[in-house]
Amino acid sequence: MIIYENGYAIVNDLRFRKDTKSGYYLCGKLVNGKRPRLHRYIWELFNGTIPKGYDVHHKDHNKDNNEIDNLELLTKREHIERHKEELTDEIREKFKQNLNKARIKASEWHKSEEGRKWHIKQYEISLGNRKKKKFICEYCGKEFYCLDNGVNRFCSNNCKSRYRWNSGIDNITRICVVCGSEFTVNKYSKKIKCDKCKRKD
Repeated sequence: MIIYENGYAIVNDLRFRKDTKSGYYLCGKLVNGKRPRLHRYIWELFNGTIPKGYDVHHKDHNKDNNEIDNLELLTKREHIERHKEELTDEIREKFKQNLNKARIKASEWHKSEEGRKWHIKQYEISLGNRKKKKFICEYCGKEFYCLDNGVNRFCSNNCKSRYRWNSGIDNITRICVVCGSEFTVNKYSKKIKCDKCKRKD
């Protein structure tokens, strides 16, 4: 059914050329709007359209053997697992080494000037896609607009500080250096005397 000739596979007057990188045969013409691979084309000739989420697998792992009895339909997960099981220790180690090299190269690029510029650009694109929202300041009641970060409660750091000061959320207990009594004060205050001793001064 399949005729192999000068690096091509010919089926139903369609010519499939072998891709030297992937090893698969790719059709030179569009078929239903796509350039199918030979093994998928053969499967669909016999069995109809390949369902979404499925792959056609070569049973003997020979991409030159595209006869229908050498092809089987697997889910993408099954396909990945099948190839995992058949990896030798040597191939696994080589894959691991290549992955480590890729990680080092990726890390170097992200730290480079080009990488930093790319990150800045992506950040600006991200900001451009986000819209500012309206909020009401919990301290002064003023309306303000900003990007929603989940904690937009105050229109400014000044209002935030005043709110915390007045609410007593940062209050602690200290011992007066003069009379030794306890008094409550904001933890950021430099106060070391209770009000009674301070009035005496």
